[in-house]
Amino acid sequence: MSFSRNGFTLIELAVVIVILAVLTVIAAPRFLNLNADARESMLRGVAAEMQQSINFGHHKWAIEGRSNQPQIDLPNYANGEVDFNDVGFPIGTTKQAVFRAPYNIGSGEVACSLLFDAILVTSLTATRNYNQADNFDFVARRTSTDLTGENDGPYQTKCHYIYTKDGFDRDPEVATHVIWYNSRTGNVYYVNNG
Repeated sequence: MSFSRNGFTLIELAVVIVILAVLTVIAAPRFLNLNADARESMLRGVAAEMQQSINFGHHKWAIEGRSNQPQIDLPNYANGEVDFNDVGFPIGTTKQAVFRAPYNIGSGEVACSLLFDAILVTSLTATRNYNQADNFDFVARRTSTDLTGENDGPYQTKCHYIYTKDGFDRDPEVATHVIWYNSRTGNVYYVNNG
């Protein structure tokens, strides 16, 4: 007597369902995390582009023979509208003919967003105004630092660019994605506080 099987047993179906459930639990988080990975890669790319632009400007400043001297509107760099400090790094677009605060980035809180727009070729946007965060990709602000460690004054030598589309917070130490620029060293780096 021969039996002919035309289907699966209940046990076989249960085993397949368990295997699919295990694969889903293991694989789903990996696939769901692709957006976060892509966002972080994009922000690292923006920081790298900013670093490359700043390095190019620093070399241009050195070639111009400006060692240890600030430069208003460095020619042939970012449409000739970017100002450089005494160590050859960009400090904004709004300095006047006389450097009143040579360590500070630009003039006022708008300085970092203007610098962002001047040195980067990107569709991303920056604002200084926290109330406009929904309409821009970054909120850019200056940060005070003590240059000598001897409380010689709060110089505005750093910019932080807080990404507004994910984990936005006004505090750069709390916000999920932040790009930092230090105008005394020329360093640009991305921080993920998430």
